[in-house]
Amino acid sequence: MGGTIAHTHSKLAATADEHGGLIWAIDALQAEGHGTLLYVLYEVLSGTLVSGIQLPQAQTQRLIEWLQPYQKLPYKVLATLSDGEKSIIAAMNSSWPNAPHQRCQAHFLNNLSGSVLPLDTKLRQQLKADLDRLPKVPEYSERPQDPRSEQQQDNTPFFQKFPICTYLSSM
Repeated sequence: MGGTIAHTHSKLAATADEHGGLIWAIDALQAEGHGTLLYVLYEVLSGTLVSGIQLPQAQTQRLIEWLQPYQKLPYKVLATLSDGEKSIIAAMNSSWPNAPHQRCQAHFLNNLSGSVLPLDTKLRQQLKADLDRLPKVPEYSERPQDPRSEQQQDNTPFFQKFPICTYLSSM
């Protein structure tokens, strides 16, 4: 994972040519039960993984030092992207001061869902309870109905309506 690998440079150059620049993103990953964080730098438009650094905690100055070689790359930076961690935002703003920073929508929506999910669950349960109190809708038949026959059809079999034996015995 190095920004100096030729293959990585060619992917970044192709992306910059196609889009007029790059969008840098940093994400912090933490293994379950492990205290250190792995910070990963990647280019968003191409999905190119560029570099990583492991730190015990978010440290703005260490992140700035880590990003220095990537500031020197000859590509315009269109924007930066990260979660809401203040040290990452500060490091990215320091490294690319002319690029607008945006909070990652996936992180934002994930954080938002934490407070919305209980309300959504309650609303869903209330709607279900309200719908359960409504009268049942009769099953729909795809058989075309004659609009003139509004009355309920008699489903008595023909032979019971007009029994032949009764008819013949009365003659």
